[in-house]
Amino acid sequence: MRHLRQLFTRRNWWAALLLLAEAAVLLLRFAGDFHAGQAVTITPDLLVPYTEQALNDSRGVQVQDYTGVFATTRWIDLEPGSYRVSVTYVTNGGDGSAAFVDEIMPTAQYDPVTLSSSRTRTVFSLWMPHACENAQLQFSSNGGVMFVTGAEIIPTHAWAYVRFLTLAAFFLLADWVLLVALRKLPFPIKTLRMRYSALVIAGIVLVACLPLGFDYLIYGHDMSIHLTRIEGLKAGLQAGQFPVRMDPEIVNGKGYPFSLMYSDLLLYPAAVLRIIGFSLQQVYQLYVLGVTLATALVTRYCLKKMFGSEGIALTGTALYVLSAYRLTNVYVRAAVGEYSAMIFLPVVVYGFWRVYTQPKAGGRLAWLPLAVGFSGLLQTHLLTTEMAGIFAILFCLAMLRRTFRRPVLPALCKAAGAAVVWNLWFLVPMLQYMLSGACRISGKYDASTLRDSAAHLGQIFLMFGQGEGYSQSLNVGLANEMPLTIGTVLGLGVLLFFCCLMDPGVRETDRNALRLGGWTLGLGLTAVWLSSTLFPWYEIYLNVEWLSKLLGKLQFAWRFLGLATVLLAVCCCCALALLRRGKAGWLRPAAAALALLTLLPAGLLTYEVCRNSEVVSYQSLAAIDNLADQVGGGEYMPYGMADGSPNAWENTEPVFPAELVVSSYTFGTLEAGFDCENTSDAPATAVLPLFSYPGYRLTAGEGAMLGEQDGLITVTVPAGYAGSVQVQFVGFWFWRLADLISLLGIAGMAVFCRRGRRQGRPVRP
Repeated sequence: MRHLRQLFTRRNWWAALLLLAEAAVLLLRFAGDFHAGQAVTITPDLLVPYTEQALNDSRGVQVQDYTGVFATTRWIDLEPGSYRVSVTYVTNGGDGSAAFVDEIMPTAQYDPVTLSSSRTRTVFSLWMPHACENAQLQFSSNGGVMFVTGAEIIPTHAWAYVRFLTLAAFFLLADWVLLVALRKLPFPIKTLRMRYSALVIAGIVLVACLPLGFDYLIYGHDMSIHLTRIEGLKAGLQAGQFPVRMDPEIVNGKGYPFSLMYSDLLLYPAAVLRIIGFSLQQVYQLYVLGVTLATALVTRYCLKKMFGSEGIALTGTALYVLSAYRLTNVYVRAAVGEYSAMIFLPVVVYGFWRVYTQPKAGGRLAWLPLAVGFSGLLQTHLLTTEMAGIFAILFCLAMLRRTFRRPVLPALCKAAGAAVVWNLWFLVPMLQYMLSGACRISGKYDASTLRDSAAHLGQIFLMFGQGEGYSQSLNVGLANEMPLTIGTVLGLGVLLFFCCLMDPGVRETDRNALRLGGWTLGLGLTAVWLSSTLFPWYEIYLNVEWLSKLLGKLQFAWRFLGLATVLLAVCCCCALALLRRGKAGWLRPAAAALALLTLLPAGLLTYEVCRNSEVVSYQSLAAIDNLADQVGGGEYMPYGMADGSPNAWENTEPVFPAELVVSSYTFGTLEAGFDCENTSDAPATAVLPLFSYPGYRLTAGEGAMLGEQDGLITVTVPAGYAGSVQVQFVGFWFWRLADLISLLGIAGMAVFCRRGRRQGRPVRP
């Protein structure tokens, strides 16, 4: 702030003038963009048959038992801007599709959408960077009867908001560079060593994010699910939920508890950008960039704290961020939860190191990194949390004599208590749904499936892997197998650590690095063992049923490769730390060799990913029109819904019995209501198109009762009732209590840290 005050003085009048000029440009451009575009209504007379089999009348264009493009619009003149395209149609017996065609300048970005037989209207987004005088909408049929009746192209303000923010960000960056170059503002990184460090971090992030530099998304296995989570979070925020519990838009508006069962905390910035107007693929690319940068910065920070060496910290950061398993999670699997959790695995390792070896140096908050690490895991990926918890228990039991002594035991208790309190807002509703059986939790796994998903030992340490494929059965071998490897480089790092152990002159130079390396080596190789075919998964399946079912919740044995990656990367750093003290001349060649053997496989893997990926564009949820893709395997479908239930996806209409005379019906965001009269002498039951999850309440309709049928909400209206009935998702009072406790816990921690700094007490994390 002091530098900013000094900047805006009479001597620097030109800086104020520059900012005023930029503000004027921003406002004028925003005003022009805000009113950009014009609405276009496509009436039946503007629809043209594209094939002889299609018929055109006053209602639209119709085709029967035809596959391919059957209708198109006349030429459409569109200005640059963002648009919402709405297509009305009727189909019977088959789905169709709609596409935007701009043959002269094909730079338009849009959602290729399905005209589903379960609806009569579909909406998708269109982004026009340039004006076009001869654009068209084309409609295709996949059989059955398809009847397109019209369309609307309506301009939106997303164009103005996105261009305003991007230009404002550019101006801010350019101004900062100019002021730093003119020495009007200090460069934030003061020492030359730290500038080189920042450059290395930027290089690591750049290499890891090269597949983001395309105008389309590199498609991964689970991408549609996680993009749907972002859209559901956006819709929940727009509906007034905070925190979001139930995603209101997906599955035809029936509600789905993604946000309740799978924490979305890190996705909130992406959802806010979606509300502003950024496309779905843009916010996802920004999310991957942000997670990669956070992983690099957090890893470098933790390793620097543990080893006190910038070079070792940067080498370990490269080993971890560019590891084959992390890149596979990011680009091949698009496993958002798992690669986001990898931000916090180094924090957990650092937290245990701090508690067990540096409790006094950490001051009163030596337990804080451990609490933050496990909180981050809880907020990103529960399965990674469970695996880290298993290894934490193993380590604490192995260190039994120190675990149950001061100051270790109090620190562990504080970390566990803080993590629970901070995350109570998420844990309470999630555990309620799990323990009450509200969700089906599809997929029955046990140790036999873990055995079949295990990786071969040679496969785990391969240097290169193809940038595509799936997890195949052991019987298939590596044919079409995704890269399930931690890389040869980590194996060589382990060998380097063994070489240091064999040399007494090196082994005794750094006892802390020796102990840390021994523990990370042992636990890392244990993780490799658990992920490999060498572990007796099948014997557990045959002999210990309860353990088989418990471990089966992890789904795939190769998930342990994430823990193996972080542990063995730290072990490699320990080897470098021993060399630094014992044989310093070997340090730089060893670090350079490890970095090179990391860059080569990472570069090849990212190239293979880009080369093999299909070109996909996602502007909005309309691009994920397949309802099954929106929820994946339907892991959190209502428990009462049978597999293959006809009401699971398509049905969007309520079912009213004949004796219930309904005069009006409304269906909104996680709510439904109707005005009715029960003309019979017995209660009458209506079935609403809302999934039957706990948290729905009757907000109108005295005497009516909520129930469940085939996973859908039912309302039983008493005999002789006449009036309104309203059902709405409101949650529970104790959810809000948990929210308050978590908020107070986080606020109390922040106040405690701030007071400690003011009073000069050590508050180092």
